[in-house]
Amino acid sequence: MATLARTTPYRMAVWGPGDVGSVCIREALRRNDMEVVGAYVYSEHKDGKDIGELVGKDPIGVYATRDLDAFLAIDCDVVLYTALDFPGGPAEEDFLTLLRAGKVVVTSLPYTYLAYRDPKFKQALEEAAAQGGGTFYASGVNPDFIGHRFVLLQTGLSSEVESIKIEEYFDCEDQENATTLGIIGLGGDPNKAMDETSPALFYQRQYWFQMIQHMADSMGVELSRIEAASYSEPAPRDIAVDCMTIKQGTTGSVAYESIGYVGDTPFITMRVGWYMTPLMKPAHVNRETEWIITIEGRPSSKCVLDLAPSFNSDIKTIEGDPAAPGYFSFAVCLLQGIPAAVAHGPGIRQTDLPPIHWRKDMRMRTESNKHWYD
Repeated sequence: MATLARTTPYRMAVWGPGDVGSVCIREALRRNDMEVVGAYVYSEHKDGKDIGELVGKDPIGVYATRDLDAFLAIDCDVVLYTALDFPGGPAEEDFLTLLRAGKVVVTSLPYTYLAYRDPKFKQALEEAAAQGGGTFYASGVNPDFIGHRFVLLQTGLSSEVESIKIEEYFDCEDQENATTLGIIGLGGDPNKAMDETSPALFYQRQYWFQMIQHMADSMGVELSRIEAASYSEPAPRDIAVDCMTIKQGTTGSVAYESIGYVGDTPFITMRVGWYMTPLMKPAHVNRETEWIITIEGRPSSKCVLDLAPSFNSDIKTIEGDPAAPGYFSFAVCLLQGIPAAVAHGPGIRQTDLPPIHWRKDMRMRTESNKHWYD
């Protein structure tokens, strides 16, 4: 039987309580093992507002602030960094600021595989953590949960793996942020979904390229290159939802693919699709939020992972929260990572990989099994 080692709640502050951060706050307010003690905001109209009211709940007597020094002075166990990631954004400098201040940082941004990034940034993180005594941990649904934990675990069913395809799809009908939907291409020109200056290409390189490289390295597969592609479908008629109207002929469904090749053969394909209302749902997709993982190998396997407010009833939203199931689970992955990050101590906490999964050569020493031999 597990022994409870902590008797006090985790004191949690949130940097950037937008879509994901607000879910984190609302869910933490429901739990006895978490306490919301602060929030750092960017907008003037949010400054000084009760955090409970800020996320649509009753007042809690704790107020959001735009004063960075005041935020850094908050006594907390962890800071959830859920601000948006965008080209030229300040996220990396924000991480260093928090670590130098001695904070435990759990973020949804794509820094799960620092070996893929500039070595100078990893060095800066390590130095900042050592200086302030902080901890850095990047988590989330994907990268992390789906690609690194779930899919790698599924490869353990195969003696040989020829290819891996990960598809994820989201119905955006209930989303509130029209700006984000515009960035991914919804409502835009179907013929201009992605080019070298596109934010969509930036996100692929930031999120999915590193995930693909991490998975390949963990399995001992040498990739020849990683490429990006995009696909879009025009809306056959106007589609009006609460946050925006997609005009007939503009993009009603968009998908981005990142593909890691071995030679000229696709080995890992990551396809992420967003669509607006069931009208634009791809024919092979069953739920509003769904992952389809197909592994071709010896033997092959397929897993369909659906998210829904409930499978026992036809309720449309999760009780007490307006967020779509995909966003909700994104936030839950961050909350679930708090205990491990807090317990880690100063430095960088790596992503958890399943100790047993397919490897091209089972004699290889990998990030996920090296502790067996130390």
